[in-house]
Amino acid sequence: MRPPRPRNSGRPDGKRPSAEASKGQPKFQRPHGRNRERARSSLPEGVFVVEGVAAIREYLRHKPASIQKIFAKERGFNAVREELSEFKVDLISVPDSDDDSLPPTPAWARVQHEITDWNTFLSRAEKADSTANRLVLILDHISDPRNLGAIVRSAAFFGVRHVIVPEKRQVLLTQAGVNTAQGGFALTDLVVVVNVSRAVEELKQKEYWILGAAMGGEPISAVRGRFERQVLVLGSEDKGISQNVLGHCDVVVAIPGAPKSLDSLNVSVAAGILIHELAGLR
Repeated sequence: MRPPRPRNSGRPDGKRPSAEASKGQPKFQRPHGRNRERARSSLPEGVFVVEGVAAIREYLRHKPASIQKIFAKERGFNAVREELSEFKVDLISVPDSDDDSLPPTPAWARVQHEITDWNTFLSRAEKADSTANRLVLILDHISDPRNLGAIVRSAAFFGVRHVIVPEKRQVLLTQAGVNTAQGGFALTDLVVVVNVSRAVEELKQKEYWILGAAMGGEPISAVRGRFERQVLVLGSEDKGISQNVLGHCDVVVAIPGAPKSLDSLNVSVAAGILIHELAGLR
């Protein structure tokens, strides 16, 4: 059962979401321009390049079936093969070249990334005994793909397995986000929903408490350990959590800064701190 609602969890005034009309974005987004970006944009939908041995290793450990091919440049081929020897993978040798369509790293892989639908997520959330379901992340219109990637990397590190995002006015899977996540998408799934507020209300019915991150909220340290199942909501880089979504939050939390400090943190930095506090990894 959901615990009694905490008292004095007043919500600060939020800024209104932009009224500017916005067309929906595809679930997989690709940049264009330079040779390397053009080469990547020719890949099938949902397939991205994962650069570097460390990131490739995360997919081999946690989601090996998603890897289509692994490439290594001739100059570092033996070293890459040695670093990945525990996985017994087949490497494709690529001649060293000044062609800037190739990744700058000694090794890279083509990896299939999937978007998780809402019903699939809900079926997983029913498993109340799973520690992976005790903390879920919602992003309310994050626009920078590198922020998304950094947030997913922190989420994966601290054991958060699901990041929920709206399908419109929100960056989804891009090459920049996959690069920044450094293997985070091997462990953390992106769940796309039509309406964030509706998703929040459904999660409440699943015995989740909704924690919105905004200035003026309770110190996050005071909330740590209060709830068994919780959802952390983070707002956009410039406007924070939209007023409508903020109104559905049970508690508003904040990261206390120094007496004389900046007003706020970058959303990906704030996400790492908040997830660490709420994940209960002590």
